[in-house]
Amino acid sequence: MLLGIYGETRKAVQYEIGNPLTASSMTRHQLAAANYAPLRVVLYEPDDGGSCIEYDLPSSLFGQFGDERVTQVGRGLDIALDRVLRMAAAGEVTS
Repeated sequence: MLLGIYGETRKAVQYEIGNPLTASSMTRHQLAAANYAPLRVVLYEPDDGGSCIEYDLPSSLFGQFGDERVTQVGRGLDIALDRVLRMAAAGEVTS
């Protein structure tokens, strides 16, 4: 919708995904981690067609705090997010 301001249209959607219990397991150690939970995933159609899934690696987002307890959760989220996005891309996930 934002591109509509400039007269452009694109097929795109942003999702916020997460689990409040996972977020609380990090924010109890580093409150600033709340800036990155829930995670954001953007799906869009590039100019050349097809589809694209974009997201920041959770371990990078949460690793910036230098707290191994938070970074470890981020590493687990890397694996879980990769798994579910691969399943979604293959059409194996339903809502």
